[in-house]
Amino acid sequence: MITLTDKQREYTWNATARWNIKSGAVRSGKSFVDTAWVIPQRILDRKGLAGISVILGVSKSTIERNVLLPMREIYGARRIGQINSENIAVIFGERVYCLGAEKISQVAKVQGASFKYCYGDEVAKWNEEVFNMVKSRLDKPYSCFDGSLNPENPGHFVKRFIDSDADIYLQEYTLFDNPYLSKDFVENLCREYAGTVYYDRLIKGLWTRAEGLIYQSFTDANTYDDNTRPAGLERIGSRTIACDYGTTNPCVYLDIYDTGDIIYIDREYRWDSRSDAAKRSGNPQKTDAQYGDDMCAFMGDNQELICGIIIDPSAASFIQELRGRGLLVTPANNEVLDGIRKTSSLFALKKIMINKRCEGLIDELHSYVWDDRAALIGEDKPVKEKDHGPDALRYYINSLPSWRFLQIGGK
Repeated sequence: MITLTDKQREYTWNATARWNIKSGAVRSGKSFVDTAWVIPQRILDRKGLAGISVILGVSKSTIERNVLLPMREIYGARRIGQINSENIAVIFGERVYCLGAEKISQVAKVQGASFKYCYGDEVAKWNEEVFNMVKSRLDKPYSCFDGSLNPENPGHFVKRFIDSDADIYLQEYTLFDNPYLSKDFVENLCREYAGTVYYDRLIKGLWTRAEGLIYQSFTDANTYDDNTRPAGLERIGSRTIACDYGTTNPCVYLDIYDTGDIIYIDREYRWDSRSDAAKRSGNPQKTDAQYGDDMCAFMGDNQELICGIIIDPSAASFIQELRGRGLLVTPANNEVLDGIRKTSSLFALKKIMINKRCEGLIDELHSYVWDDRAALIGEDKPVKEKDHGPDALRYYINSLPSWRFLQIGGK
């Protein structure tokens, strides 16, 4: 039996506009009402009518995880099919296109089609061209759109559309609108995001500008020294070196030990070709080969200490240099905003600890700020200054499996 909250039932009664949007906090129940009730009803109501039904999300994998899998758990695999090679899933006997909306090229496959129904998952993460294309495709008298999203910058193109005079039904959620969440979970999530832009957006469900210091949750409690360093850290933690590559900009290596619970940043290497020390060396701008020598020295020649390297994906020549030395190198996932959110939450949970001798990284974390000029045009971007250590750290955090973020992630 499907049980809906009062707020979710309110949506099923009132979502009769051309555009029906739920905006608000993570884990607030926005998506459950869609997968349990709204999407099946919309598709069945339009069965046999002209036009196509479409589900759009950031990618096909997120559609499967956020939309189809929850529907399948309720209605079974016979009614909710898998996405096939033609990007179609059969849902209650209807062929439904399931497409990634992060790039316009993905949706071009149905660009000329008329949409009798469109469901949008994580709409604020879409490509703006895709969003605008959907507007022109809802061209039947019975065409409609349902979508859910987490708020972002108040200058975001979706927020501008919500504030327009279009035919929109908007329902807004806070974390506290979901009565089925445990008290401990709610308290922990509030603590993890406290004092950051993510508290306003992902707890209170507000469209808030990202301003000021990015990692406000990083404090002295996230640091340690050699006196408090865990004994035998090299044996209890899996080792990775994270690298943010630079030639004129600083090049940074971070020596990371991960116990599966706590992530220890134990040492750093830093070479800034514009520093006074580099200029005095007579060789301020190093070659890839010289950086490769420094990497091997930083890693150590003990085979037990040799480990994988996660590196700036744009550093193609240096990746080739390291692989030529037989080292295991993985280009990093360079997704910035999600990586910042995850890193911020891990700092709040005291799951990231940094050795005080990593002075460059600590200094940069204390001065890593949001770009005010970008915020004015609706974008969340860090200022690209003194960001090399934070970038290297984010590369590592983005490499972690999703289960490490079950507490902090989700819709």
